Order: sequence, then structure tokens, then C-alpha cells
Amino acid sequence: MTEFTEAHIKVLESIADTLVASLTEEEQAAILNDSHPACAQATDMSSYAEFSGSANVPLIISRMNNFPPHQQQAMHDILDNLATAEGTLKLAGYHKEFTSFSRSERESILLSWKNSVDPAKIAVYKAITSICLNTIYRHLNCPAYPAMGYEGCDPVRNSPNYQPTHPTERLPMMTLEELTRIQKFDVIIIGSGAGGGVCAAQLAAADQSVLVIEKGRYYHEREYQLTEEHGITTLLDSGEPLLNKSGNVQMLFASTFGGSTTVNWSASLKPSQHTRKKWAKDFGLPYFLSTQFTTDLNHVYNRIGASTSGIKHNKSNQYLLEGCIKTGFPVCEVPQNTSGRSHECNWCFYGCKDGVKNGTMNTWLRDAHDCGAKFIDRSEVTRVLIQDNRAVGVECTIQGESKVNIYADRIVVSAGSMRTPGLLINSGLTNKHIGRNLHIHPSTLVFGVFDKPINMHQGSIITAVADVADGVKLEVPNVHAGALYGLLPWRGSLHHKQLVLKYRYFMPLITLTSDRESSGYVTTDKCGQVTFDYTLHRSDHERILKAVDSAIQVLCSVGAREIHTMQLGINPFIFYKDEEANINNPRLKQWRARVRQHGLTGDGVTTYLSAHPMSSCRLGLSPEISATKPSGETWEVKNLYVADASLLPSSAGVNPMVTIEAVALHVSSNIIKAAKSDAHL
Repeated sequence: MTEFTEAHIKVLESIADTLVASLTEEEQAAILNDSHPACAQATDMSSYAEFSGSANVPLIISRMNNFPPHQQQAMHDILDNLATAEGTLKLAGYHKEFTSFSRSERESILLSWKNSVDPAKIAVYKAITSICLNTIYRHLNCPAYPAMGYEGCDPVRNSPNYQPTHPTERLPMMTLEELTRIQKFDVIIIGSGAGGGVCAAQLAAADQSVLVIEKGRYYHEREYQLTEEHGITTLLDSGEPLLNKSGNVQMLFASTFGGSTTVNWSASLKPSQHTRKKWAKDFGLPYFLSTQFTTDLNHVYNRIGASTSGIKHNKSNQYLLEGCIKTGFPVCEVPQNTSGRSHECNWCFYGCKDGVKNGTMNTWLRDAHDCGAKFIDRSEVTRVLIQDNRAVGVECTIQGESKVNIYADRIVVSAGSMRTPGLLINSGLTNKHIGRNLHIHPSTLVFGVFDKPINMHQGSIITAVADVADGVKLEVPNVHAGALYGLLPWRGSLHHKQLVLKYRYFMPLITLTSDRESSGYVTTDKCGQVTFDYTLHRSDHERILKAVDSAIQVLCSVGAREIHTMQLGINPFIFYKDEEANINNPRLKQWRARVRQHGLTGDGVTTYLSAHPMSSCRLGLSPEISATKPSGETWEVKNLYVADASLLPSSAGVNPMVTIEAVALHVSSNIIKAAKSDAHL
């Protein structure tokens, strides 16, 4: 671990006090004179004006201590430079320590990095602003919350006496002692998400003895603490979004019982006919155009209760529907995996405390349990045991303590697209496609600011979807305070505090792109740390850019008074007081042209976002083009299967949960057939 010194802490305090600054009386007056209702009607201004980010430096340091080593070193190097006159000269052009500058001078330096043509300085700006602002605003005791009108946690479901609307029995987790009493299983499944959960249910129902090993912790619904900080640190792999090597993609992937189905936003979409044809014809996989795949998709829909019944759109989704009707973009409701029940869960990215969302924990894994499957959490498989090119068990560290070997006739790796490749490689597999061909649905955000509260963090999340460009969709994400201010470009101390007051007036739209020409890779080092990189192809960039323009049109059509993109070099568009919010506004047309011209690659955006890693162990007809057989079995090792998003031949083009679960039904069926065949030998 890289140690952060007292000098580093002083530099961070200066930076944080610049990003979230104590305001002068003149600046306070400027906020109150702002015509936007959030500013003009602001209350408790004195404490909000005095609030400085410097008080949060211990939290920032604590968080950086959990970064991967290369990110820790990068932050260490930045702070090292700014702690000395020579280093500050290199980064800022002034020969004195960063802490000796006035606040206005520090502000000018930070903005010079944002507007620089030097990629290294842009990287410094992005790293510093993102970590500091996200940490400050996701902390439950953030002093800005009262002025923002933001609760910081679910005010209803986090109360001590709250009773979930659909309570469930706790699933039993095995102990090490219990595990050691069982000498062998028929099947070991590594991971409990969309792939692993389905496989567990199907194989246990086929009278196979099944053990599911989950690296993350099992939380019963009652144990979820619905705050941004707790949700990220306890439910995401490594407790942090993962930044790629190039620093332009932020990946979120789960590590908890139920995997991504525990933290996703209930969107239950089937792949398009175009995608099915592509997978069948381009990859030689007829299953995807077969009636069996259709049957499997319908089976998934039935088990998870996916439908549009019971949907209650929040304001953001209502506006997406209305805006698309006005602008002519195709739009529809998104089926939810809630069995027709209303799901105004507000904080469901951090676990569904009501038990309404039918993730694997409440469906497939309960089916598996009813058929005798066993579960163990907080246990990491380090390699698959292989004898004579046949999988025979796993080496596993149980709950951070004992390393044991557990044996089985078949192994199913369902660790997800970011973890499965590393496990296969660490087990000795050498197929060149393992960890390659990574697709991610690269996404960016566009925000509208309205004159009336939107409350984007409340109500149901993704309940509408629009098709706005070739293979690109618009959806409504759930954006809490830490995420918003860690993503939006910081444009100055006063501007930032004005923007924070407008939190409840923001409406977000996210572009979900089927990346066709782009791809990346993922690997795992000897310490178990996942790293990845990703290159966005120009053609995919152009389609995302068209979707950004479509989002701008949708937001303006429903009355947004300000439009914010994530482009560093493009200031927000703001309608004048006497102007109607209109797509045909001449100034807006000029601004849209600048957005298109500026683009999104390179220094264009702070970061792309993704929560959908796919295809890193894709299916195919031969080991020359794929990592796994059409059955899901690996090419190199018999009885070693993969069943997760990494199997998808390419980008799913929609939120992939339903597709993953359907493919897992296919893999399960192949395993059952193989087991029956072996039994007759």
C-alpha cells in the first residue's frame, strides 16, 4: 500500500477546499440572485456557504487506500508533485507549492487542467475532481444535504422498525465445518448471479448435488443499508467502480449474493431479432434463432415475473415518454422483474429491501435451495483443479481464512465477464480468446435542469426505453448525489455550489450503445486484481454522439431550462429567462453543433460508464474464434463450463440480464445431457 504523507494531506485539503469552497458574502449574494428556484429560494444558506470539502479529506484518503496499486500510485504521484514548488511548476506553471496559492488561484489552476490540450493534465483534473467530489457527496453526513433537499438514504426503508412489503426467509450459508463433511458434489457453480443462479436451479432440479460458491457476502433484504456509500462499498467488486488502464471507462460490476441481479434496475428486455440473427449467422450459432432460445427467453420471463404491469413512472421516465412522443423517437415501457407489483424502490441499486425485485436470490436460488443445493458466501475460488484435461474440483479460500480443495464432477464458472477469464487463465487454460473481445455498452449521460423538482433519485428506475440511433437507446438511470457530482465536469467553486442546490431539479438520460466495432480485454493479476482496457471505435463514437443529440432534443421538448453534457470543453446550455425551451432556438442549434464538433473521445468526456461487461469468453464454432464451445463447455478442459455474460458472442444491445439467464438455461440443459450420457457409460 502506498502511504499518503502529511504533505499529501495538506495538498488534498487545498484541493477539496477549492472544489467545495467556503463562499464569500459576494458569492452568497450571487447564488441568491440566481433566478433558478433552487437558488433564489435557498434556505439555511449560512451553513451551506461555509461548508468546505476539506473536512472530508480523511474519507478521501481512506478511499484511496482501497484503490488498486496503479491508481494509488497515480494519486500519490499527483500529490507528490503538488507538494513541491518544482512539481507544481511542472503541472501548473508556477514555482511554488500548491498549498500556498489563494483559493481563486487554485481554482484557475484546476480549470486550466480541464481546458488543457495536454492529456496528462486532463487526467490529473479528472482523477482529482472525480474522487474528491464523489466522496464528499456520497457520505451520509454531508452538510450540503439539507440545502439540496436530499435525504442521503431511503427515509422510509432505512427506519429501524421498517417491515419489508414482501419478506422472505433467510437462505442458509454453509460454514467451513459443514463444507468439509461433504467429500464431493456433482456440480460446483462459481458465482450466484444471472448465470450461476439459473444453473443452480436447473441442475439441482435434475437431482444433481450442487454447491454455489459466491465471492461476495450474502445479505438478507433486511440487512441492506440504503445509502450510496454503503451500497457501493459492500455490493460492488472491490468496493469501487473499476477504471480502465486508459482512464476513460468506469466499470461497475457486483460482488454479492445474487450478483448483478441484486443491484440492477429491474430492466427485463429480450435481445432484438437483429442481434439474434447476427449471433446465429455471423458466429454460426443456430441456437439463437431457434424456437428453443425463444422458449428459454419466455421461461426466464415467467420465472422472474417480467411484465409492464404495475409500472409507476417517476417524473424522469414520464418525461422520457412524453419527450419521445414530441420528437418522434420510438419509445416503450420496460418490463420489470417484479411479478406485476409496483416497484418504487428509490435505492434499488443498493439492494431491494422490500424483496419485490426478482433477482436470482429471490427466484432461481430459492428454487435451487428447495431442491437441496448448498451455498457458501465470502469464499473465492482461486483455480479450477484439472486432471487429464478434465475438471475435477476447485481450490477455494473459504471466508478469507482456510484454503481448501472441493471436488465435483463438473464445474460451472459464472463469475462474470470481469472475473471468469482470470479464473480460467489461472487454472491453466491458454485459449487466446479468454479475456478478449470484451464488449461493454459504453454509455454517457446528458442532464436537463428544470424549473420544478424532478427528484431523479426517487421512484422506479428504468421503466421506459427509447430507440434514438442505430443500435443506441436512451434510458433513465438513478443518479444519487455522489454519482452526479463525481461525473459532471467541475467548472468553478461558485458554479459548483449553485449546481449542487439544483440537485432535485436534474433529470438524467443515459445512452446505452450496442458496441459493434469496439472491443477490449480483461485480465487478473497474481494478487487477484482485475484490470481491463477498451478502445472505442470511431463508428460507435458517432452513434453515441447522435444519441447525445437525441437526448438534448428530448430534454428540451419537455421544458428543460439547462442542458449539461459530460464533455469537458462544452459549457452547459442555458435558456435566457425570456426564452421558451424550444428545440428550434437558434442559440441551441449553434450549441448542438458545437457538441457534435467537440465529440466524446479523447478529452471530450470525463469518462464513459458501463455496468454490462460481456463476451470475454464468447461462444463459437472453433477455438480459433471463441473461448467456449456452443454448449458452454471450454475447448481445452472437459466438464468445465462457463455460464455468464462472458459467453455472449457480442454486445447484447439491451440490458443483458434476461439474455444471460436464457443462455444459462441452454448451458444447464447441455450439462444435464452430458451427465445422463456419462451415467450410461
